Amino acid sequence: MPGRESVRAWENSSQDAVTKIINASFNSISTASRYSGLGAALVAQFTQGGGAGISQSVLNTTADRAGDASALKTDQAVLHNKADNQVSLSIKTASGKIVTFSLSSQKDGLGVQATVEGGDLTADELKAVGQLGSAFQASVDGLTAVPPKLDLSQLTQFDSKVLASVDLNAKVTSQGNDDLTLAFHADSQSRTTRMSGPAGSIDLAVDLKNPAIFGDAKQQANALKTYLAQFDRVEKRGSANADLMAMFKDAFSAMNSNYPQSAAVDALSNNPSDKGLLTGLADFKASIKQAVDSSNSMRPSEVDSFSYNVSQKTQVNGRSSADRSVTQNQQSVLSASFHKGLDGGKPPVFDGSRESQNYLYVEVQDRASSTASLAYQDGQLTRASVTQAASQNTHTQKYVMANLVEDTVVPKDGSSKRDYLALLEHAGRESKKSKDALEQSTLKDALVKMHDSVLLQDDPDVLTR
Repeated sequence: MPGRESVRAWENSSQDAVTKIINASFNSISTASRYSGLGAALVAQFTQGGGAGISQSVLNTTADRAGDASALKTDQAVLHNKADNQVSLSIKTASGKIVTFSLSSQKDGLGVQATVEGGDLTADELKAVGQLGSAFQASVDGLTAVPPKLDLSQLTQFDSKVLASVDLNAKVTSQGNDDLTLAFHADSQSRTTRMSGPAGSIDLAVDLKNPAIFGDAKQQANALKTYLAQFDRVEKRGSANADLMAMFKDAFSAMNSNYPQSAAVDALSNNPSDKGLLTGLADFKASIKQAVDSSNSMRPSEVDSFSYNVSQKTQVNGRSSADRSVTQNQQSVLSASFHKGLDGGKPPVFDGSRESQNYLYVEVQDRASSTASLAYQDGQLTRASVTQAASQNTHTQKYVMANLVEDTVVPKDGSSKRDYLALLEHAGRESKKSKDALEQSTLKDALVKMHDSVLLQDDPDVLTR
């Protein structure tokens, strides 16, 4: 019918780089292909244009609708604000201006916007904003990948002298019509990441308000490596969803890397070696929770689940480094349940028959803690110790032809307490003699070993050796 034929309706007639990318990718089926290169191009065009606002979109609509300016404007507004797939990067400058870049995609439309609130950007602000173009694109590419990924590390590397904060918000619909949502925030005081999707949810928060506890790059890298290795063990022990756990590990790494540089930091103590008694990381809370599944219809109470929480909290008291106490506590809790084959391998395919009821059902409950304690009185070190504990409880039920033939519970507990008063006193004396003293191999190795022992240990067997 006349007027009902399909046409492409553009928001404006520009022939710029962003418009060309939209035109080239509009016919793509996947959101990943539609957004490929679009975020970086939008930021680049914005900065090259001196910070002028951008709004462009294309819609597949009818000729009649395209000819109705008011109706078309409404459709464009819906696309920009309520599309099925939306990703936005909001950047606040130190002077209070807010720059927002957004990508919007749905079956019949694709659009972008770049807006500024609070006045024109300075040259330095434009430069700092422009440097986040590749970070925006990397995060978009990760979110729209199959399986999705959290590529957020570049978003923490903004110029904190010029920019106050960065926020990334997203809602992406998968081919199964399930929504994945993300809210990321970073400023000089804190970082947060909250993700929810069909596989489960992730929640991370990092407190940057106490830079005195931060270690150097080497110490932080060692702590991060140790935590990631622990997450691998937790994933295996709790039979976690590998893709969800990969996102958790990526987010944890991003949130605990590239801490902002503070202008002036009060020394934790007069002995630089004391920091080795801490992890070197900022305080944090992190959790991952897998979507619960009831895969066995004959026993719906046997759910497949995975929940893991890990945190660090540091308390620093005292008015000066000569009279100071520091307590750093790390904790983790794992709760999981899952099915396995009788050989310990992949779970059976439950089809409701007795023949499919040959399996192991495992429930895991684990806890771990590590507390480092440091104290000075009148300039003298009076306490330097690390206390750790870990417990693992494994409940296994064995079913053969739907009959429970074995039911076992295996508990494990371990603990340790180490005193480092003598080592740190020695390190303090040696460092006063020579700035190179801490590089002396025996002392250096002892301090490295001390730091390794501070990091959270979730295996009771290691603590009882």
